Amino acid sequence: MSQYQQIRVRVEAVYKKGLAEDFPRLHKLLAALDNRLLKESPPLYDLVPDLVRLSQQTDLAPAVAAAVRAQGQSIVGLWRRIEDALGGWRLSEAESLLNRLEDAFLDLEHALGC
Repeated sequence: MSQYQQIRVRVEAVYKKGLAEDFPRLHKLLAALDNRLLKESPPLYDLVPDLVRLSQQTDLAPAVAAAVRAQGQSIVGLWRRIEDALGGWRLSEAESLLNRLEDAFLDLEHALGC
């Protein structure tokens, strides 16, 4: 390992309007847990730990808890696979998995339509 340099691969957000407008229901829930989301729009990939924290809340509305429970395991599973693909420099695989992660987050946003 180099003493003064690092090679990094990272996922960056590319929203059309921003997290708050592209995923308003999810944004509202997660911003209540992490107020940095009021000003920032991190990539969906970075929101997975926040989604896990949300799933651990005991005071969620039943419909929200059901939506998070139904979609959360798939999202976390994809996140782990993306981590593995990025770590192994399998970037084409990571890109494909990121597309699936986006679809899973869109499914969650739709399910949160309560």
